[in-house]
Order: sequence, then C-alpha cells, then structure tokens
Amino acid sequence: MKTLYTWLFAIFAQVSFAQNTIKADAETMGKALMSKDYSSFVSYTYPNILKDMGGRDKMVETVKKQMADLEAQGVKILSLSYGEPSAIIKEKKELQATLSQEMIFETAEGKVQAKSTLIAISTDDGKHWYLVDPGERDLETVRITLPNISKNLVLPPNEPVKIIK
Repeated sequence: MKTLYTWLFAIFAQVSFAQNTIKADAETMGKALMSKDYSSFVSYTYPNILKDMGGRDKMVETVKKQMADLEAQGVKILSLSYGEPSAIIKEKKELQATLSQEMIFETAEGKVQAKSTLIAISTDDGKHWYLVDPGERDLETVRITLPNISKNLVLPPNEPVKIIK
C-alpha cells in the first residue's frame, strides 16, 4: 500500500510541476514580448511553426515587423495575463494542454480587452512548453498544420473583443 501511495504522489507531483511550468513559460514568453525581446519570445514557438516560417531568424524579423506595424497604428500592448492550464493530455510523445490568455491593448479608440486560448505543447515531458496561438481557428483547422494535436484537447472559442471604459 505504501508503494501505491508513493507512486500516486510521484504522478501527482509530476503533473503539478508540468502545469506550473506551463504558466511560468507563458508568463516568461509574455514578458519577452512586452520588453521587445523577440528572440526569447520566439523560443516558445513550436518547432514545426518555426520551420514553416522560414526559421528562427525569419520568425524574429516577422514578429518585430508585426509589432512595429501595430505601434505605427497606435496600438500598444499594456498587459498580458494567463489563467490556469487545463488538464494535461499525453499524445504520442508530447504533452498538451490549453491555457487562457488575456491581453489589454491601448488603441486610438481606448483600451481593448482580448481573451483567447493558447495550446501548450511539450516535447520533453513538461520541462519546456511551446505555446501556439490558434487565432480564430478551431482544433480541426489547427490539425491541418499540427496533425499531432490530440482530439481530446478542448479549445474553447475566443471571447469577443471588448472595449474597456
């Protein structure tokens, strides 16, 4: 019986560690974006997406340009925050989960709140998490480019963008 409790505790501790790491990695990624450290930000991009974007350097330049374009339009990210991760799913050699994200933007029309859900993927048993923003795509559409995404993963629809008064 003692062995069973030890085994159950070890499993719980590993899952708890992995879930804490998801949120910590998301927060580190968000801080990198806010501080314009795009090289660090890109290190949370899933490798297949980096490859499709033309590699790490190309992805850094793309993000830098997108952020500069937003700033030129008068849009600035004021804050990023993350909710608690979903249950972790094992899919082949990956761990997968979802994580809610809230972004507050400053725009010419005022402050805007955008809530969405990220897909978290780990290829090293939860030590490092890649975070994928599916945008407006549902899981079936995401699976076209990332066929390894579990059918058991739940991706809630994004909430409508709100203007904050």
